[in-house]
Amino acid sequence: MNKLKNIGISALAGTLVSLSAAQAGGITVTGNWEISYTNLNHSKVTGNKIGVNKNMGFGASGDISDGGGVTWGTTLGMSDAMGLSSASMNINMGGIATLAYDSGTGGYGANSVDNIVPTAWEEIDYGLSTGITDLGAVSASKGAVTFKVKTPVAGTGLSISYASRMSAGHNSDGATGGDGIKGVDMTLDFVDYNSPHFGARWGMSAEYMIPEVTCSGQRKIDNPEHMFSCAGAGQAVNVDGSGHKGNPYGGSMFMKLALGPLHLGTQATFKDPMDPTRGGFKNKRAIIAGAALVFGDKVSISYGEAWDRYKYNNAARGGDVAGFFDGQQSSAGGADINGKGGEYEMIKYQGWSAALNLGPVAIKGTKNTVGGWGEGSSNTGEGLDKSHSEINLSIAF
Repeated sequence: MNKLKNIGISALAGTLVSLSAAQAGGITVTGNWEISYTNLNHSKVTGNKIGVNKNMGFGASGDISDGGGVTWGTTLGMSDAMGLSSASMNINMGGIATLAYDSGTGGYGANSVDNIVPTAWEEIDYGLSTGITDLGAVSASKGAVTFKVKTPVAGTGLSISYASRMSAGHNSDGATGGDGIKGVDMTLDFVDYNSPHFGARWGMSAEYMIPEVTCSGQRKIDNPEHMFSCAGAGQAVNVDGSGHKGNPYGGSMFMKLALGPLHLGTQATFKDPMDPTRGGFKNKRAIIAGAALVFGDKVSISYGEAWDRYKYNNAARGGDVAGFFDGQQSSAGGADINGKGGEYEMIKYQGWSAALNLGPVAIKGTKNTVGGWGEGSSNTGEGLDKSHSEINLSIAF
């Protein structure tokens, strides 16, 4: 994003109660305007296909007297309500360790590697209501704190993110958040190396969430306030229909390789949401693979595929309904096909995107498709695949 306006502040002085000091730094103003034309497949109502998006960002940075630096950024979503979209503060401690507070940018922790497969523009589940299984719910929370250490050159590093409440709202200074679930995630990079003509990244991430009450925990204590029913597997629910059998967790391993203009990537993810309902998910697992061709800063094109497999608590959750996908028979309910039962569902994604950058102006396009049981249980075959196509013109400053 080009910076049209850069306002340098030589001294931002403030008198504090306990001490008086001059704080030096610089501030930048950035923004972008986008207009898009979107088309969905014939089974969905598209309506007005032209949309507009407007964002403005404010950032600041400065050096710490003993070494390192601090950066701050805020993004405003220019809707009619003009609300705060995201904000973050980053303290760099000598170039090796970083401490960050994040309120919505999602650029830290496991959320920053939820899908690292290279794309020219958007990920292959962009625009689809069904998303590929990934991690990052903790570090994507508004108010997450991340500590990261990273070695120079090879880039071996570790980051840990913590959210005291995984809520959806921004908190003002001095305010507190609502009820929610605690969570922690960790990302370990064995190798994270980048040079002009070669790059490699290999690592893994994990997340762990801590609800206030779970079915397994309720068996150990007497807490009538939550009124859990732990009569049997898949039946532990709260009075409002929510709840967890235990602590939700997940893990992911990823690999990315860049050889000149060719960029390759793959990722595998497993997630157990600890869903207690009969028709809920026992676990989810996904595999993603993709490739991109990148020619300098001007032209890029990419293609990717993903396979998402759901396992349900109850094989007969939806009755004995069967269909076909990719020429193979599959089950939406309890039908026992080829001795595999009906507790599994498979969702397949595929998509491509391209981008042309002309200085402050960029033209981007994508077409993504989801098949199998994605986009609703009535989607029973390849002929009923759902798609999202979009052409986007953006102007940045």
